[in-house]
Amino acid sequence: ETSTYTIQLPVALQERHIHLMFHVSLIRLYHLNNDTIFPNRSQPDPYDFGAADDAEWFVNEIIGHRWMNRKLEFKVHWSLGDMTWELASSCNDLAALDRYLEVMGVKYPRQLSRQNSSACVDNAG
Repeated sequence: ETSTYTIQLPVALQERHIHLMFHVSLIRLYHLNNDTIFPNRSQPDPYDFGAADDAEWFVNEIIGHRWMNRKLEFKVHWSLGDMTWELASSCNDLAALDRYLEVMGVKYPRQLSRQNSSACVDNAG
């Protein structure tokens, strides 16, 4: 028996990178409302996760890096507050990467330490 389950989500949620795997403690059986017992109890509209499909997200800063096998990833802090790990190849043209490399004292991403690391980057400049 497993303690995590993979569920099928609507495409709109999959496009927002909602995880498909959940721990069993977070999953509840859905019960349809009985209007005789609970009249006028309507189901709430599905949660709108806030960003329109065509919304632009901006990188505030890169706050860390890690090597996963032989691939370099950066921890990106986005303008909407989220933080995600992104492959180095998708961060090459970011000014935030230049600032991060400067703080880490290297010129090129391949020179970064193989140990996971983070840095405090001044976002003002």
